[in-house]
Amino acid sequence: MSLTALYRQPVLLDRQLHRGKRLRRLEHFGVAAQLNAGLVAVGEFPEVAKEFVIGFVPMSEKDGQGRAEVGPVALFGLRPDENLFVRPDGSWDARYVPAFLRRYPLACTRSADGSEFSLLVDEAWEGFNDREGEALFDAEGRATPFLEGLAQLLDAFEQDLLRTRQLCRRIVDLDLLKPVQIDVTLPDGQKLNAGGVQMIDEDKLKALPEATTAELLRNGMLGLLYAQLISAGNVRRLSERLAQRMATPA
Repeated sequence: MSLTALYRQPVLLDRQLHRGKRLRRLEHFGVAAQLNAGLVAVGEFPEVAKEFVIGFVPMSEKDGQGRAEVGPVALFGLRPDENLFVRPDGSWDARYVPAFLRRYPLACTRSADGSEFSLLVDEAWEGFNDREGEALFDAEGRATPFLEGLAQLLDAFEQDLLRTRQLCRRIVDLDLLKPVQIDVTLPDGQKLNAGGVQMIDEDKLKALPEATTAELLRNGMLGLLYAQLISAGNVRRLSERLAQRMATPA
C-alpha cells in the first residue's frame, strides 16, 4: 500500500524544523475512512484473523526473478473508498487496530542498505500541531521518551514486515495463491462482487510434499497460512457491516 493512500504530506521528521511540534494520539480515524484495505504484518495475523479478512495483493516491488511481490492486507470494506470499521463519529469499530494505523501519522524509511532509519510524519494531519498532545523533542532538540517509544513501535513493525516479505516470497515460490472473487448477497437481494485479492489455495497447501509441510511447521509459517484461511470466514461479518451501513440513513 502506498504511503499516499493515508499520508497526504509525508516529510522527514526534523529535530530542528519540528522542535516545537506536538502529536495528538490517534483517536479519530476519519483519516482512514476511505481505506477499504490496509497492510498487515505476519506478527499480527492471529489478532487480525479474528475480526478481518486477510488477503494478498500485488505490490509495486519485484523479486529477484522479476515477479511482482505480494503483500497481506486486512479488508476493511467491499466497495471502493469505504472503510466499514470507521464509525460516522470517526471512532474505530473493532477490538484490534492494525499496526500500520497505530503508527500514524508517523512512518519510517530506510536507506538502500538498511543501515539508516529515518522517521516520516504526515504534516497535513491536524493532530501534528504546536499546541495539543505530546512533545516530540525537548528544548535541545533531543527526542522525548514519547517519540522514542513510537520509534520503537515503528522499528518493530518494520522488522515484522521483513518477516512478512519472506513469508510472501515463499508462498509465491510454492504457488500457493489463487485469485478469489468475493460474492455477497445483501438482505435486499442486491449482489456485490469484490475482486483483486488472492488467498491461500487450501488444496495446494494440503498437497505439498511432507518435507515442505514439515519445514513450514518448524518455521511457523504453516500456522500463519491457516490463520489466513480462517480469516476468510469473516466475509459474512463484512457483508453484514455493509448491509447495516446501507440501511442507516446518511
